[in-house]
Amino acid sequence: MTIRKCGVTMIPAFLTLTAGFVSAAGQDIGPPGQEAIVEAGATATRTLPFVRIDGELPLSEEALTGPAWQSAPVARDFVQWRPDEGAPPSQATEARVLFGREALYVAIRAWDSAPDSIEGLLTRRDEPSPSDWLVVLVDSYHDRRTGFLFMVNPVGVKRDALLYDDIDEDEGWQAVWDVAVNRDEDGWTAEFRIPYSQLRFGRHGESSWGINFGREIARHQEMSTWAPLSQNDARIVSRSGIVEGIRDLEPPRRIELKPYSVVQLQRTPGDPADPFHEGTVLGGDLGGDVKVGIGSNLTMDVAVNPDFGQVEADPGRVNLTAFETFFPERRPFFLEGANIFRFGIGLGDGDDGNETLFHSRRIGRSPQGSVSGDPEWVDRPDQTRILAAGKFSGRTGRGWSVGILSALTAREDARISTGEGLVLNQVLEPRTNYVMGRVQRDENEGRTAVGTVFTATVRNATHARELALRSRGYAGGVDFSHRFHDDGFLLRGYLLGSRVEGSVEAIRRTQESPARYYQRPDADHLRFDEARTSLMGHSGGLEVVKVGGGPWRGGVGTRWRSPGFEVNDLGFMNTADHFKQLLFVGYHSNRPGTHLRRWSVNANAWSEWTFGGERTEYGNEVNGSFELTNGWGGWGGINVNASVLDPRLLRGGPAMRREERIGGWFGFYTDSRRDIRLNGTTRGGVRPESDSWSLNTRVDLLWRPSPGTLVRLGPFVNRNVDDRQWVGEVGEKGEAHYLFGRLDQTTVGLDLRAELALAPTLSVQLYAQPFMSAGTHDAFKTVDAPRARGYEERFRHVEVRELDGGGYGADLMEDRNVVPFDDPDFNTGRFRSNLVFRWEYRPGSTLFLVWSHGRDHSRGSGTFHLGEDLDALFSQAADHRFMVKLNRWLSP
Repeated sequence: MTIRKCGVTMIPAFLTLTAGFVSAAGQDIGPPGQEAIVEAGATATRTLPFVRIDGELPLSEEALTGPAWQSAPVARDFVQWRPDEGAPPSQATEARVLFGREALYVAIRAWDSAPDSIEGLLTRRDEPSPSDWLVVLVDSYHDRRTGFLFMVNPVGVKRDALLYDDIDEDEGWQAVWDVAVNRDEDGWTAEFRIPYSQLRFGRHGESSWGINFGREIARHQEMSTWAPLSQNDARIVSRSGIVEGIRDLEPPRRIELKPYSVVQLQRTPGDPADPFHEGTVLGGDLGGDVKVGIGSNLTMDVAVNPDFGQVEADPGRVNLTAFETFFPERRPFFLEGANIFRFGIGLGDGDDGNETLFHSRRIGRSPQGSVSGDPEWVDRPDQTRILAAGKFSGRTGRGWSVGILSALTAREDARISTGEGLVLNQVLEPRTNYVMGRVQRDENEGRTAVGTVFTATVRNATHARELALRSRGYAGGVDFSHRFHDDGFLLRGYLLGSRVEGSVEAIRRTQESPARYYQRPDADHLRFDEARTSLMGHSGGLEVVKVGGGPWRGGVGTRWRSPGFEVNDLGFMNTADHFKQLLFVGYHSNRPGTHLRRWSVNANAWSEWTFGGERTEYGNEVNGSFELTNGWGGWGGINVNASVLDPRLLRGGPAMRREERIGGWFGFYTDSRRDIRLNGTTRGGVRPESDSWSLNTRVDLLWRPSPGTLVRLGPFVNRNVDDRQWVGEVGEKGEAHYLFGRLDQTTVGLDLRAELALAPTLSVQLYAQPFMSAGTHDAFKTVDAPRARGYEERFRHVEVRELDGGGYGADLMEDRNVVPFDDPDFNTGRFRSNLVFRWEYRPGSTLFLVWSHGRDHSRGSGTFHLGEDLDALFSQAADHRFMVKLNRWLSP
């Protein structure tokens, strides 16, 4: 277990999005001729009066010139959030707010004494860049937890996000809104038009909204806001100012349609004798999304036959562990509004931080079944088709948050040719219904929240039985959070239960899975039952964390999972059967000095036991980070994982002692304002007792040859020498031996990204990744005494030789009778690329032109030769896919 960021500075998520949003204190507000005095200081709440106009304002590049704006209240006197919190900003900023019949209007004047130094980089929408930014945050619920964030830079590039739980960010949220910008001799201006249909608010006789304004000045790396924020606490939305006296504002009827059409041409290599192969396939499809407002605060989203052809491919990986690789969600339908469905069940970060009760990548996954027998030709689908998906979500005026998601995926079959003209179908994935439900209630001005959660996966029972998949999977429970001591501390916890059902074979596989290994011969607390048709478990967690109120951070946490806890039908979880504990403390200084702008240091400790009392984790760590006043920075750390028992090393065998590991990492970054930037990361570890080590290095070069062009090159090299790499369980059942080898693995790759923005709504983006990995095995050994203290005492070296018919043979009993096993060496290469042309030809409506290209190569030799392996990879025939996709946003 590695905890790298516990206690790290609580910079709010949307500050990362904006590359800054800032704080303020002590401003005068009010329309001309009228002064509104606001008490200065970090605890003052800033207010603006409500001003309504009868009609609508046309957006103009000449912002703030119309008579309506002259009557609008003015928010002035922004102050810095960083680098020097609470100090006056280097440039003045003013914001005005007006309420129209159908939209909220915000105009911001960013005065600048050096207008030629204003930075405005042209990128695609929602792309961060080292530009100047103007920001509007609206808490129309006025629940002090939910904020709608709108941003623009001087060339009109828009960004938006939804903030939830005060500081967390949902970048997948996409709103339809307009903005006009202008640069002049006094600086620059932005005029926002935010339709009420994109916000959420109830019907009230008179109400208030939260609001805040921010400005980032790139050349100074300076961020400031109107309402005060602090780097020393975890509050954003709740620190907003207030627009008072809002009345006669009618929530609009919200109906949005987004139909799409797609045409696709695919050219794939194949054997001419394959009856299923078609070299060139032309096809098309139709579908769409519907968004309907239910009342004033709730929304129903429905996607029929969704298409995600424009989504970037996953990066290459070689997984030699017993556990599944985690890939994040990239599909827009599941990213938008995902905040209500998030329910993390991990403790800390790293791999553990990916564990969640709801992992939307399960919906539409690659078919799980395999083709039986040895057919001559097979036509197998790559993904499971999503027939329909729907979401019902929102937040009521009384503090209730509701989220329900349901999706139906199709049955997927493989077509099989016997070579005798007979074509058969075999089910690879049953028709499945997925459901996720979440309800949460806020109290105490958002400081206290109590919720419940439920997930269900229901597969066609007949086909699930054929495939030995679970036919039913359920999980549910309750959670809570409470901020106290002036919001400086956070107490949170959850309690969950799970139940899975299926055939005897399906539940046997569940018992024997790497999450729990019920078949372990030395685990008295586990009971393997071959007749089971269901499995139940429970899990829970509790944390107390200091999140604000000064430079010190810290916390303690615990989590448990019973051996039978299982949520992988709709969630993501690697292991069960454990109690985990975590303690961390840190100090973070955000006050700039002569050379340092900020710095931090943290210490962590953790431990873990199975339900049988076996200690399986015990580690300590120290890490830190810094940033210089010139914009350069770095980070690093070291941890030590003690020698403990590992119940999963033998993959169903007895627990085995794992040797001590010492790990470390460091990295650096250069000034983000420069046209050429470098980021570098190196991490690795050593296990001295087994003479094993790993070293992973990556360098990212970012070059901006023009304001609208960005090229990123990210070469990486990973070396891994592991003296106890699992090879397999060999020999007859009941007399099997656990075979390991010494692995020498080299992995090399390159991430290339190039972006060309021709206008804020017109861009071309390229992603390409060549990836190669090769590994050889020698020094084979079997396990003799898995719990022995000494490393050499645990193993017995065996003689291995190549067999005439291929593969290897191991002389396990030293009697010259060899037991065969497959050659574990590997050499694999992969290339994936996506070229996407994106044109937002009107707000919310987009045209995509996409070219996807892929090729794969593998060979038995594990020897790595960069030049030869590249030649072999690019000599393979390629798979090409061309797609034209058009969608249209309609709001009747």
